[in-house]
Amino acid sequence: MVQPIGVAGESEAVSSRDASRYLVIDALRGVAAVSVLAFHLFYSGPQATLLHDGLPHWLTHGIEYGRSGVAIFFVLSGFVIALTTRRLGSRSRDALRFGARRQLRLDPPYWLMLAVVLLLGAMERLVPGLVYQSYSFAEVVENATYTQGFFGDPSILAVAWTLCLEVQFYLVVLLLVIVAGVLVGRTGAVPTPSLAPRQAWVRSGAWALGILSLLYADMGWSAGPWFIGAWWTFCLGATVCWFVKGDIGVVSLTVALGIALFAQTISVAQGFGDEWGGQWFALATAAVLVILFLVGRLGSRPWRWLLFLGSISYSLYLVHLPVIDVGMGALDKVLPQTLVGALVAVVVGAAAAMTVAVVLHRWVEVPAIRLSRSLTTGSREEIKARLRAYRWWPTARAARAASVGRDTGGT
Repeated sequence: MVQPIGVAGESEAVSSRDASRYLVIDALRGVAAVSVLAFHLFYSGPQATLLHDGLPHWLTHGIEYGRSGVAIFFVLSGFVIALTTRRLGSRSRDALRFGARRQLRLDPPYWLMLAVVLLLGAMERLVPGLVYQSYSFAEVVENATYTQGFFGDPSILAVAWTLCLEVQFYLVVLLLVIVAGVLVGRTGAVPTPSLAPRQAWVRSGAWALGILSLLYADMGWSAGPWFIGAWWTFCLGATVCWFVKGDIGVVSLTVALGIALFAQTISVAQGFGDEWGGQWFALATAAVLVILFLVGRLGSRPWRWLLFLGSISYSLYLVHLPVIDVGMGALDKVLPQTLVGALVAVVVGAAAAMTVAVVLHRWVEVPAIRLSRSLTTGSREEIKARLRAYRWWPTARAARAASVGRDTGGT
């Protein structure tokens, strides 16, 4: 029986409300974003040499591990996407609606930052003797569609390579859902017993790709811009989600985590692992989620400041490098070339990145989240009516509601 289009939306809304119970995920996302910010503050600005030479080695070396916050993002994304697609309908229209909602959340802030970086580049061209980067129209289109890696072209926004992988993760999950629906021969999108075999097929497909991803690591193969190299981290998060929701038992969870641990140990022993321990951060994140669930703390409410960092994490991830490049570059010309001057630049750079992130989150990301929710439930006519009535600038109450308890995976 063909379900009305609204059914899939109702089921997805259930998943979205479910996701809001796990505010710890937002807090961990905030921790990951700050760790990446700290790494770039100390290693990407013109003050990097002063900081490295003037600060204790154990401190600068520890900060350098902040780059592994990306692995934490991937695990958390796997958890959230597995949660929000558990009851997704298997029809192509269900996948298209979910994909549209996902990209409506990710694209506007990203596209705005692309425009900002391009504008800064255009302004740099006006300064005689200043080295600048120019991009062709094709490269701009590739970056806007997350495909630049497939053409061997650079990312206009340096952190965009992770977003390209995230988008591939989403597409693969949606494809698995659709294929599983075809194999089972059902198209329902409501929580019925018929979902169990379909979910089992999705898990089997995800785990098969996870084994292939781990094989890439053990053999030292390069996946290039393709998702398969990092898929195992995403699959870790999804596996933990399936355990939390009761889809798999402790034996399956233990086997999955054990295989990942064993494979990464072999990879590191052969010299193929991430030199900054990204694989260990991914495994540790999965372990932390499991422990929090077992002790009954996964659904607890973290400290307010952690929730704040989690709410702006995506915007902070997008803005921090351009802010560091411009802000700390300017400060390098006016502050003394001393350790104190470098530390002042770090503090100002961090504050500036946070401030810009709050602005981007409040005025671009939050409206995008609200817009994506217009596609959650209802018939085509109802959705069209909501879109026509939509107002981009939200009220303060709408901003708070969209900031906390969201189900974005994005980095």
